[in-house]
Amino acid sequence: MPETADVGAALERFAALDEKDLSQSWRFRDKPMDLRYALYRTIEDAQDASVRGAALTLPESRRILSQAQRAFGDLRGLLIGLPTDLLDKPPRDGEWSVREILRHITVTEGRYAVQTLYAVERADTDPMRVPDDRLPTPAQTDVTGRISEILARVGAARAETDRRLGDLPAAAMARPTQWIQYDVDVRFRLHRFASHMAEHTVQCEKTLAALGWLATEGRRIVRRLIALLGEVEGLAGRAAAAEIETRLVERSASLGPA
Repeated sequence: MPETADVGAALERFAALDEKDLSQSWRFRDKPMDLRYALYRTIEDAQDASVRGAALTLPESRRILSQAQRAFGDLRGLLIGLPTDLLDKPPRDGEWSVREILRHITVTEGRYAVQTLYAVERADTDPMRVPDDRLPTPAQTDVTGRISEILARVGAARAETDRRLGDLPAAAMARPTQWIQYDVDVRFRLHRFASHMAEHTVQCEKTLAALGWLATEGRRIVRRLIALLGEVEGLAGRAAAAEIETRLVERSASLGPA
């Protein structure tokens, strides 16, 4: 179950707040605090849920992929609510815009999933590499629309990866496969999901910095929150993350009408 529109709106509103906005009064347990703590309190809620999720008995593949969901949360926190005019501006001639970086992230998520599942399911007599015609391509990858629509598609691709690879048997983790020109195993490939997401989140940061875009304090906090919520979802499931998101929406009511 994806997050609701209310959650996305609350995250966007908090991400837009600067230092002065966050210094406004907010009440916690009937005592005065600042609005900033509404976000940090939600981070504390997510930390608690993450600790509980880490204590669960889960397949290794799911624990590894929870790091990919955390990395996706970090990307979302960086980009949520980004103005559309920044999506298509490359930092320099010949370099990717944020939209094209997101195309690469989405297509690679799909390709990694196909390649990893193939390594799990193939017979020992089958070729080591999956046929190219079974892999998604950039041309097939839709990155039209606003940032919220594109991030939703990345999220759907991530959810499909977790569905297909999140409950692998222990024996599958050592299955041989290849990555670029290297002989690796399924465990190696699973760890690539998070690191690839992180690599291109950094690329998005560099692109936006080159365009003169600066993150607000609110966005910097929201980014940490969404990353942590991603880990919670990866370990404990969507319902556990949704419970915390509901609290965030309630706390965003103090911002007044949108």
